Amino acid sequence: MTALVTGASGFLGGTLANTLIDKGEKVRILARKTSKLDHLKDLPLEIAYGSLEDQTSLIEALKGIDIVYHCAALSFDWGRWEEFYQANVTGVNNILAAAVNTGRIERFLHISTSDVYGYPVKACDESYPITNIGLFYNCSKGMGEKAVWDCYIETGLPITIIRPVTIYGPRSKDIVGEIAGLLLKKQMVLINHGKSKAGLLYIDNAVEGIIEASISPNTIGQAYNLRDETDETWKQYVEALADGLKVPYPRLHLPAGLALALARFLEGLYLTFRIQSRPLLTRHAVYICFRNQGYSIEKAQRDFGFKSKVSFEEGITRTLSWLKSEEGKSFMSRI
Repeated sequence: MTALVTGASGFLGGTLANTLIDKGEKVRILARKTSKLDHLKDLPLEIAYGSLEDQTSLIEALKGIDIVYHCAALSFDWGRWEEFYQANVTGVNNILAAAVNTGRIERFLHISTSDVYGYPVKACDESYPITNIGLFYNCSKGMGEKAVWDCYIETGLPITIIRPVTIYGPRSKDIVGEIAGLLLKKQMVLINHGKSKAGLLYIDNAVEGIIEASISPNTIGQAYNLRDETDETWKQYVEALADGLKVPYPRLHLPAGLALALARFLEGLYLTFRIQSRPLLTRHAVYICFRNQGYSIEKAQRDFGFKSKVSFEEGITRTLSWLKSEEGKSFMSRI
């Protein structure tokens, strides 16, 4: 099959494109001419230059395509609503319309996020409703997912939605790069002593799960949480990175209530004074670090046999090896 991957300049999309090629699939990626694609430079793939805002470029990019892996999104914890809406809602509507227009797409894999649940107190399964708690990223991803469901109902486009939890591994900017940087500077802070389940998903396990879901007849018109089977906490994850980097464990801890109040204050301050940079702490980051991220994956295990092939220990080893490589050092220098 010939696959179109969006978001291949990023962490998940780039690894997915690489893995599909390793499996013998024909791959085309949608990319802007300004996109950095050095990590894909040696791969035998086709590049369709365009964007999610350009409907004509999408129609061209989808010619001859059998399956779409829509990974592109604005995935930050801070930014302008207009930017989130353009990428995560308008962009989704545009590529859905182009996919329907081809009349030949056999599967449309939409990469959503477990953040659409709004961080419930108790980790949930896929039956939990999409919940808007007023955060731009979460809200826009929920609206984008609704557009996918509406398209499925109205046109019959065969869709599957994947809701990954916390993906980590080589080339991860936030979960690896930023945390490693804070550890090296001795500035890492844990919320509630890092006791909450992190919902970790190693990048190779994420990609394998997405591909398995794309070929299973059971997954059409369904949504799936995706994380590794184990239940490591943030403390275990951060300390594993610290051990590998040979730096001290974090000494700073904040109670969740205080951290959330501080994040609200900082966000309000940045908005009031129109400060463009990211606040030192955001509500998004706090919620992820103190709410249980151990979402149920029983449905994925049942419907397409999802299983983490890379263990936590091996995932950390591979991640640390990359951090210490020339590519990893170069990547860290740009964060």
